[in-house]
Amino acid sequence: MQEEKAKISQEHKNKQQEKMDIIIDTDPGVDDAIALLYAIESDRFNIKLLSSAGGNGPIENITANAIHITELFYQNIPVVQGSSTPLVRPAHYATKAQGKSGLGNYSYNKKKLKHQPIAGEACDVIYETLKKENKKINIISIGPMTNLAKMIQKHPDCKKYIKQIIFESGTKEKIYGKPYKSFNVGYDPEAAEVVFKSGIKLVMVPMELGHFAYLDHQDIKRFKKANKIGKIYAKMFKGYRDYHVGKLGAAVHDVCTIYYLTHPEYIKTEKAFIEVKYYKTATDDFGYIDIDFKKKPNATVCVDLDINMFKYDLFAALDKCKNLK
Repeated sequence: MQEEKAKISQEHKNKQQEKMDIIIDTDPGVDDAIALLYAIESDRFNIKLLSSAGGNGPIENITANAIHITELFYQNIPVVQGSSTPLVRPAHYATKAQGKSGLGNYSYNKKKLKHQPIAGEACDVIYETLKKENKKINIISIGPMTNLAKMIQKHPDCKKYIKQIIFESGTKEKIYGKPYKSFNVGYDPEAAEVVFKSGIKLVMVPMELGHFAYLDHQDIKRFKKANKIGKIYAKMFKGYRDYHVGKLGAAVHDVCTIYYLTHPEYIKTEKAFIEVKYYKTATDDFGYIDIDFKKKPNATVCVDLDINMFKYDLFAALDKCKNLK
């Protein structure tokens, strides 16, 4: 069954020979690293820019991680360093989940990086990258939205160059009877609010998709045995602590945003109205995404995916790395 579906997907891919131009705003991050692996090896994209987003660690570390990942795949994708703090809040990093370096138990020598981040402020560089193209570009947001919000505020005409923003964050459920602070929006909810109110077409990949599309222990062993890149990622997974999947394996939320572009036929979506709301008590003060499927929609929300085909395609991308030394 998987082989038949894969054949249909390949035929569909062959009909779409023109590659998609994308910009990825990211805070690597183990699940970000998986998304970058899949995006680089998919053969479907021209990755015009990686912009680093503060979140999973200090911005200098996150930027270095982004550069290192591109070098693992022998790619010379421009990387620009993003904002070091949220718009108005102090930075609170996710090092408990992602590890001290942001990449789980994997480490590397930053002094051996061959490339440096390109000059300029991320919001300006993203804008100029958009303006250079003759068509609208997809932006993949798999970190906090600080850079995107700053661009919208500083360059409001950026909207006419953006096809859609596909982002990972939020949840349809309440946790322990109250809204759940999902990290990417929770880190900088004011930035997410700017993006949501911009009128730009939005596609939301909620946390549920990543918790369903997780890699179990057998999948992680398969990574380790696959090739050099797989071994590196297996080290990342070993130090990755997703609180919801827990001991079952490693959630890979962010790659679902890329999968939405490569295989929309395997993802179920619904239209909904999404907005940022704030939960404040004596002990809590955070922003979260409120989803209403009854109001006039402003977003497409991914609600399910074919887990078997998802893993089939992810491992096909990993298999392409066997010739990397």
